[in-house]
Amino acid sequence: MTGKELLEGFSHVDGTLVDEAEWEKTPSKLVVTASWMKWAAAAACLGLVLLAAFGVLSTLFKNGDAMPPSDRTDFIAGVDKDEEESSSAGATGSSHTDMPDEISVLTLSMDSIYVNELSQVSSEASRVYMDPELYDTVSWSREEVLAYYGRDLNPAYIPAGLAAAPGNGTLAATVAEDGTVAEDTLYLSFYHDYYEDGSPRLTEDVAAARGFTLTASKIGLLSDCLYLLPESEVKSSDIGGVPVTIGYRSMPCGPYDPETHEPSGYYDMYVAEFSLDGIQCQLVTEQMGLEEVVKVAASVITGEREIVVE
Repeated sequence: MTGKELLEGFSHVDGTLVDEAEWEKTPSKLVVTASWMKWAAAAACLGLVLLAAFGVLSTLFKNGDAMPPSDRTDFIAGVDKDEEESSSAGATGSSHTDMPDEISVLTLSMDSIYVNELSQVSSEASRVYMDPELYDTVSWSREEVLAYYGRDLNPAYIPAGLAAAPGNGTLAATVAEDGTVAEDTLYLSFYHDYYEDGSPRLTEDVAAARGFTLTASKIGLLSDCLYLLPESEVKSSDIGGVPVTIGYRSMPCGPYDPETHEPSGYYDMYVAEFSLDGIQCQLVTEQMGLEEVVKVAASVITGEREIVVE
């Protein structure tokens, strides 16, 4: 029987039954018995109140979400509420700084992405001979590269399975005696694996690398892309408010037949070209799908790493 049922049972006892039971006893015991009954009833009520209070307290301490932490200090012995509140506020502030910033999501539509067919992509940009007596080669650290370009060009989104190449973010700049920068090409590479010398490792099923390289330059010494269409007909796509020209070419891969010289297969290569604050950028991808190419380019432009392509 619960305390509530016991209390309701007491309230339904007929008073005449109690009187009759008491009058069967001697007068001397009447006073003692009646007094005992009063005290027993009071004790029972007090017990029920304490039992109910204990049940409420147990529920409060077991259900942490039932009441705010600042209110629970009223039930903790030896805790000053004002001190606890200030301590909790301090703890909340420190934990908030440790929490990651809310990540926004950038949604792009593939219907607005144009792909132009490439006829050729030069492997190396056109280079101008620099007289070593007039120019020096200077190694720039990541901090110096960031200061020179004025923004972090590392893609915020990296496809799964790709890793940054050793030395990413540093570059060897060519600087004249008067401080003029003559060579500033930055290479940021992300591939599935690397050889000991740091070059991208070829995949087992296709004799080609899998990943991408982002090349950037303020001077404009980038690889040349030749499109099949006339330059006036090449279309650009709007990605994050920046015009991006995307090219595609099916690339042959070895081993080649020794007699016919035919390749053993082909893989996809995409190139995305765009400019950011006077910085010319070129993204060259190998064995990557178009959606992944768009997401990487968008992450460089917008800085977002949560990108949805529909």
